[in-house]
Amino acid sequence: MKKYTKAIAGAMALVSAVTAFSGCSGSGTPAASGATSSSTASTTGETQKQMSENEGVQSAVGNVSAAEDYKDIKVDTKIKWMAWWDIQEASPAVEVFKKLYGTPANKPKGYESVDDANVFVNIKVTTYADRYTGLAKLVQSDDSPDCFPFEICNYPYSVYQNLFQSLDGVIDFTTDDWADYKEAIDKFNWGGKNYCPIMSLTPTSYLWYRKSVVEEAGLDDPWELYEKGEWTWSTFMEMARKFSDPENGKYVLDGYNPENNFVCTTGTPLVSLEGGKLVSHMNDANIEKCLDMLRSFDNTQEQLRYPRDTENSWTPSYNEWADGNTLFFEDGSWRYEETWRKFKKKNKWEDDEVNFVPFPQMDGADKYYQSMKQDSIMLVAGAKNIDGYKAWIYSNLVASNDPEIAKAGREQSKEEYDWSDTLLDRIEMMNDPKTFSGVFDFKNGIGQDIASTENQDNPVEQLTKGPYMTGESYTSFRAQYQGQIDARLAELNKTVE
Repeated sequence: MKKYTKAIAGAMALVSAVTAFSGCSGSGTPAASGATSSSTASTTGETQKQMSENEGVQSAVGNVSAAEDYKDIKVDTKIKWMAWWDIQEASPAVEVFKKLYGTPANKPKGYESVDDANVFVNIKVTTYADRYTGLAKLVQSDDSPDCFPFEICNYPYSVYQNLFQSLDGVIDFTTDDWADYKEAIDKFNWGGKNYCPIMSLTPTSYLWYRKSVVEEAGLDDPWELYEKGEWTWSTFMEMARKFSDPENGKYVLDGYNPENNFVCTTGTPLVSLEGGKLVSHMNDANIEKCLDMLRSFDNTQEQLRYPRDTENSWTPSYNEWADGNTLFFEDGSWRYEETWRKFKKKNKWEDDEVNFVPFPQMDGADKYYQSMKQDSIMLVAGAKNIDGYKAWIYSNLVASNDPEIAKAGREQSKEEYDWSDTLLDRIEMMNDPKTFSGVFDFKNGIGQDIASTENQDNPVEQLTKGPYMTGESYTSFRAQYQGQIDARLAELNKTVE
């Protein structure tokens, strides 16, 4: 059996225009740590929007107020934030914090040099690859940071490692403040406890396409098909086979993790959390059907995917998409700001040239399922500034969901980042919790030794990457790795019985 062994570089990023944090979507090491390409934007001081410098955003922030459960929080000490990027003190979430709670005057011991005007003490990880090792050392030395970004690619294993503490007794998720996200939060319950305060949801990735490329190929517009309820697997595959012409360098799909997004359209992840425990769905018939469809994309089968393994040193090609040789590119909303708008300016494309559509619905599905990326922040084990953490979580919830801030941010996105009203309308629709039934796959959160997203040559990654990148059957990979994966799930579940 062939193995897909090339690691895919990736990064952590902002999706929302107003949030100042992110979680991983299973894409690997961030560009900030030396990788050459990424599936998401690196969430650093350089990439976070300084949206609170915008007069409209400033005005909107000035009008916010705290809900009953959060109005009396007192934060005297600056918050210790650990991540692979620094918190931008000019971000809307920080400005909301200052408006509601002021700027903490006291400085944590050992961090006396931090600027008096800052809300946060930034503790930078040495490298992204060593982020959890560095966090563990601080926890063990009783010098825990207060906050750390949530990553689904290491959850719940990071809790099993005693790196984070439960939010039971800290945040009440039954209040109206959390109504839009309560259903999703419950899906992250581990061992009967809540750890993840989800403050916004967005599809993990879209399928980006160029309008003129679709038209010249004589294909129906994918967004129009979506609006009519006709954007399904079968429609997608019909379109794929019409466009594909490998002898002339024409391929259908490129990107970092299209196979994972497709699996989630079945409505069933490979590994879910149910009743506080990990549950395997490796034998699910629809997952098998999905990956059997995706194996046809390999160059040993129908040659529908861009052959990045042989043509571009395993790296997805933005240029091939921009040149009209690849029909769809799988990536998040940040790809527009990082890459597509630059092609648009260089090539003088019309405003409606760059488009996206969600992943197609499985034929016969009872609902429209999508893989959803969640923005959340973890409370570190041993953290001492619990009130600071709670206030920061609420500030992010407000900044991510306040209508006035969203409206002002939308205008800035148009003025400074070249978004069109059409695309922003679609983004708002995609981000509405009512649009899709969110699916969350915890397959990578069961231990980096067998499930790392940074090294694809492991049992979990082989389940999906294997069929898509080698053309071999899902059942053959499942037969090889299911026993090892099931044993790990049982081992972890035993710790919360």
